[in-house]
Amino acid sequence: MRWLLVLIIIAKLLAAQGYRNSSVLLRGVREQIKSQTNQALKQEEARYKDSTDGPSLEEREEYYKALTESLYLQRRAGLIETLFAWWSDVLRTTNGVERRNLPNAGKEIGVLAKRFGTVEILQRMRCLEELRDHLNRNIQEALAIEVAFLAIFRD
Repeated sequence: MRWLLVLIIIAKLLAAQGYRNSSVLLRGVREQIKSQTNQALKQEEARYKDSTDGPSLEEREEYYKALTESLYLQRRAGLIETLFAWWSDVLRTTNGVERRNLPNAGKEIGVLAKRFGTVEILQRMRCLEELRDHLNRNIQEALAIEVAFLAIFRD
C-alpha cells in the first residue's frame, strides 16, 4: 500500500512538471521516445527509398538510434533532477523555509515533511546522488533504480 502512495505522489509530481507519461518512470519514457524516432525514421525511409540522392538509410537508422538513446538519457536525468527538487522541497518545508521548486506538489511535500526529519531526508537525498552516480557508470539501470528506490522510499 505504501508503494501505491509513493507512485501516486511521483505521478502527480511528474504530471505537475509536464511529463505526460508518468505511470512508469523510465520504461514509458523510453517507449515514447522510440515511438517518436521510429515514426520519423519511417518518414525518411519513405522519402528516400527510391532516391539515390538522399542519405544512406543505414546512416539515418544509426542516427535515430543514437537520437533515441540521447533523448532517453536526457529525460532520465530530468526525472532524477525532479526527484532532487522534490526532496529539496521536503527538506525546506521540514525546516520552515517557504521557497519551493515544485509549488504544484505542495500538499504531498507537506505530508512527507511532517513524516521525516532532516537527517532522514538528507540520507534519502544521498541515495539519489548515488543513483545518479551509478547511472553514469556501467551499472545495470534497472538494478540501480530498484536499489535506490528501496532505500529512498523505505519506511
